[in-house]
Amino acid sequence: MRAKWLALLAATTVVTFSPAMAQDRQPTRAALPARTGVWTYSGTGTVNTYWVETPGGGLVVIDVQRDLIHAAQALAAVKAVGKPVRAILVTHAHPDHYTGLGLFRQAFPGVPVYASKATAEAIRNDTYGANAGEQAEAPEVTPREFVAPGITFDGDTTLQIDGLTIVARELGAGEAPATTAYYLPSTRELFPGDAILNRLHGPLREAHTGDWLGVLDRLEAMYPNVAVVHPGHGASGPKEPMFDDERLYLRTCRAIAAEEIVRGGFTDAAKAATVRRINARFPYTNPTGIKDIVSDSVDGLFWEFSRPSSAPLP
Repeated sequence: MRAKWLALLAATTVVTFSPAMAQDRQPTRAALPARTGVWTYSGTGTVNTYWVETPGGGLVVIDVQRDLIHAAQALAAVKAVGKPVRAILVTHAHPDHYTGLGLFRQAFPGVPVYASKATAEAIRNDTYGANAGEQAEAPEVTPREFVAPGITFDGDTTLQIDGLTIVARELGAGEAPATTAYYLPSTRELFPGDAILNRLHGPLREAHTGDWLGVLDRLEAMYPNVAVVHPGHGASGPKEPMFDDERLYLRTCRAIAAEEIVRGGFTDAAKAATVRRINARFPYTNPTGIKDIVSDSVDGLFWEFSRPSSAPLP
């Protein structure tokens, strides 16, 4: 059960706290270069919480963990910096990125929480049933009430927070039904949420892998000068080969699924063959709380390809 897994994980958690200067910074006189820290934990289910130091002496936090145990540990790491949190940003409405909002709001009363309108409404209304699902599966580490972002924006916007310029761009459907990428022009750092997972299995259950590939193309077009990418899961690093690796993963998974559908149809046997081939091709770690992420992803791929516009014709 997920609850037992969480209890075991909590007992063995390792904190990774790595504030570091991003490479190839180009600060201006008007704004000091940001320092970016990351908190995560070892093992299946890892997700990143980031914080960025602002010119005004505060912090901007991006995403806040999947459950109360890890949110509390991330909060402790943020507090250890010794600076006030000026704002919290949420990239998308998957619970591993927003469950800890309540704890952070308690620790920093009145802190504004920003997200796109689509993301905030999905959290507030539990559009996809994620809140109820978490509460049912692991009530001891899940809040009874989820806090939703209070400041929303439509489409693209530029935020000015404590002297830090943050460009927010909506990416649309991909890994999630909607995702916001946050970019720091002063340091050329990109926070794309789960549009990028650095050599980890990606959850393809949303059945938008074609759109996801388009998201990657648009990100590259919008941000040609990115120096450092901070993915939703996995280690931060340069844009390449991270973008190309993500494309290769998505295209290969799609190709394998298509080949097995042609060979065996939309059958359980074809799904099983697809799972085996993806696991053999990509011996990656599962960064989510999904028990069998590849099997779950193959279900999403088969559903995506079974839509009328994609189903093979005689």
